[in-house]
Amino acid sequence: MYMNRELSVTFMSGPLDGKTLHFEQPETGEELIINIGRRDGCDIHLPFDNQVSRLHARLGCKANPVTGSESVADPFILSFWLEDMGSRNGTFIEREKGAIKGKSGLRPGALFRIGRTWLRLDVPLSI
Repeated sequence: MYMNRELSVTFMSGPLDGKTLHFEQPETGEELIINIGRRDGCDIHLPFDNQVSRLHARLGCKANPVTGSESVADPFILSFWLEDMGSRNGTFIEREKGAIKGKSGLRPGALFRIGRTWLRLDVPLSI
C-alpha cells in the first residue's frame, strides 16, 4: 500500500482563492511547524493582506505513534494545532467569536482565518 505522506492547506478567500499549498507530513514522532505571515520566507506567505502580521501564526502537525498491528508496521495518528504568535488582529478558527489564545487544536477540514484570509486545513489522504 502506498502512503501519500502529504498534508495541504487551501486558500478559501482572497487573491489566491482555491490555491492549495502542499507540505510533507512529519515522520512518526516528529512535528512539522508551518509559519504563516506577511514576512518573506513564511511557509504560507500572505503579503497581500494588510491585516496579517509579519509572523502571524504557526500551524503544527505531529505524527503520534500508535500500537502497531500485523497489517500496519509503523502506524501513527496525525494531530494538528494552530497558534497565534502575538499578532495584532488575532487568529480565528471556524465561527468562534474570539481569537485563539495559545495553541488550539485544529481538526482536518476546519477553516481558520489569518487577517482577512480564510484558509482550510485539508484532510490528509492515504492512498
